[in-house]
Amino acid sequence: MLLSALGLDTIFEGSSANSGIFIALGIVIIMYIILNKTVFGYELKACGHNPDAADYAGINSKRNIVFAMMIAGALAGAAGGLIYLAGSGKYIRVVDVLAGEGFMGIPVALLGLSNPIGIFFAALFIGHITMGGFYMQLYNFVPEVIDIIIAAIIYFSAFALIVKNIVNRVTKKRERKRKNLDLEEGGKSDE
Repeated sequence: MLLSALGLDTIFEGSSANSGIFIALGIVIIMYIILNKTVFGYELKACGHNPDAADYAGINSKRNIVFAMMIAGALAGAAGGLIYLAGSGKYIRVVDVLAGEGFMGIPVALLGLSNPIGIFFAALFIGHITMGGFYMQLYNFVPEVIDIIIAAIIYFSAFALIVKNIVNRVTKKRERKRKNLDLEEGGKSDE
């Protein structure tokens, strides 16, 4: 049994687009609501940021860490199921190498900044790059070039976040110095 195309094959001619995109979008919306609009999502985030502080606040961090692993496993299973139910050429077979889809989840999550909506768009972006690399093999390009391009995108994204954090720290430090100078000058003028 494969996922139905729901007319997407007529809209996007020559593609293997199917109803899996709507299932993925539904999962994204559900995860966004759970993580950002519920107490359970807040507890998951708190345990992810600092389990010791979450314990101090009365949140059972061990239970929430296990729930986070269960949710991650369920999402990974749904993603794997969508790949094989899509009928787009990927079928289960015994091979000597591991499939790269599971490993691509980590850079996609990093590129999406661990936000469900950002992850959705990052997955579309990385998926398009990967499929483009697959078709570039027709013109004698080696497929590893795509991995290099994706790695460069991830590294530059991480570098941009590092630079942003450094700039924010320097700005905050300057603001604190400026406030301290203003307080010292205000104290001297009162005397």
